[in-house]
Amino acid sequence: MPRPAPDFPRLTLARAVYSFVCLGVLFVGVVIFLIFTARSSALLDSALDRAVRTRTAAAGENLARSLHNDWVDLKFLASAIPESSALRITGLMDGMRGDANRISWIGFADTNGIVQQASDDLLVGQDVSERPWFRNGAKAPFAGDVHEALLLVNVLESDDPRGLRFVDLAIPVVGATGETTGVVAVHINFAWAEALLEEQARTLGLALFLTGSDGSIVVSSQESNPTPQEVAILRAALPGTENAVREVWPDGRTYFSSLVPQVTYSDLPNFGWRMVGRLDGDQFSLGLDWLRTTGIIAVVGLLAVLGTVTAAFVMIFIRPIEEIAARSEEIADGADIYPPDLKRTRETARLSAALTRLQSGRID
Repeated sequence: MPRPAPDFPRLTLARAVYSFVCLGVLFVGVVIFLIFTARSSALLDSALDRAVRTRTAAAGENLARSLHNDWVDLKFLASAIPESSALRITGLMDGMRGDANRISWIGFADTNGIVQQASDDLLVGQDVSERPWFRNGAKAPFAGDVHEALLLVNVLESDDPRGLRFVDLAIPVVGATGETTGVVAVHINFAWAEALLEEQARTLGLALFLTGSDGSIVVSSQESNPTPQEVAILRAALPGTENAVREVWPDGRTYFSSLVPQVTYSDLPNFGWRMVGRLDGDQFSLGLDWLRTTGIIAVVGLLAVLGTVTAAFVMIFIRPIEEIAARSEEIADGADIYPPDLKRTRETARLSAALTRLQSGRID
């Protein structure tokens, strides 16, 4: 009566090796994916935060540095007025004004607020005692925020549909006795600042918004401007603290933005401005997508190499064991054969030798 066939497990050594490698690769792959996803997001946020802070600070400093050059010239003019003739003072003013594309007006008013000398003699004899630049400039160095032209609107031409807009710098003129003899001031055409802001925005690859202390936008490199109620970074201008956030803007897109609480340089008086820079995260996401693609290609290549190595391992080390198992079954069934003499590993060599001794003893 034939003996029933033994109930062997379906799992073979080769399948066990392949399964072990596949499960190991799957586990490691999932862990690497989760770590990469978390780290890549953190890396992107860190890079965006650093980039928007650095670029916004650079834009604010460049604007302030340019205005500081005018401030240095104005201080020199204030020191020269007490010792110079009216003709020399007017000549200095005309030289500072240049082609009038940047500086629209420079003038000196006495303590009564009457303009005594001015570039191109504009507004000479006019009463400016009620102007903010005169009232504040008579007390201390003063920087005035953006305002429309009032007295100069009738004597200067402008192609800007919004009309002439100026920022003011003023400083007291102190005589030899230490008494204030008047105020010298410069009106800077703000169209120059707008052009500088737009140029810097293109160069630095971000959107720039110059705001007042209340968060309202004075000028920007964009056509449409949000309100402080719509964007948190503009509300941060109220306390004037340095900040950087990721948030959704009114256009529905998510940006990284940073606030520089003061736009000033050296001893330049404070205009009360803040600079907000906004950076599109897609600029960095493209590099991250390239990194992900490179990672996927590397993983696919690694899997191919690992699969080839695993298949070679099975052929070299596992298949001999399967062959010994098959020969041992045939010997057990009474076949007059010798097992193969396989010496790939110590274990296969011992199995082959043991089966050979058993078969030899049976034949003898």
